Amino acid sequence: MMTYFIDNYPEEEYRAQTFEQLTIQAEQITHKTLDECVFQECTFQETRFHGCRFLHCTFKHCDFQLISVKDCTFMNARFEDSRVIGVNWIEASWPARGLLNSLHFVRCVLNHSTFMGLPLKKATFQACLAKDVDFTEANLTQADCTNTDFSQSRFFHTNLTQADFSRARNYAIAAHLNTLKKTKFSLPDAMALLYSLDIMLNE
Repeated sequence: MMTYFIDNYPEEEYRAQTFEQLTIQAEQITHKTLDECVFQECTFQETRFHGCRFLHCTFKHCDFQLISVKDCTFMNARFEDSRVIGVNWIEASWPARGLLNSLHFVRCVLNHSTFMGLPLKKATFQACLAKDVDFTEANLTQADCTNTDFSQSRFFHTNLTQADFSRARNYAIAAHLNTLKKTKFSLPDAMALLYSLDIMLNE
């Protein structure tokens, strides 16, 4: 097991630091608090984070494929141009009412991840590739889902109140199985909402 992070960053708390080009794979990182830190071009493939706190951190051009986030806390964490693939976000620590602005993904690959049942009010999924992502029973109230490809992703009993799906594509959202109140969609992709209704359309 690699111990690079443990050996080189032994402190439990780090504030306003920048980490560049770290390559950490299959390591376990436990009980670290990172506040207002920036990670650039870092690789954390298959790394197991346990009990860590990421507060107002930014991750740019990073690789988080198949990481574990058991009992981790994320507050206003921002991921840009990163690969965050196959992550089970249910493992993280989520207060009963959630944390406003907890997660923001911009131009990220989020394939094969799950956000099932999570409080994601005002979260950002902007210009992402979100293939086969599970949003079942999640609260995406006021979430920014613009310009994202939701191919094969699941929305079931998902709260999409005031969420913005403008220019999003390839989503399959059943209007009668999800909460849609003042939810924004764009044509022609919004026509997909009609497929779940028991109606007949004439050209």
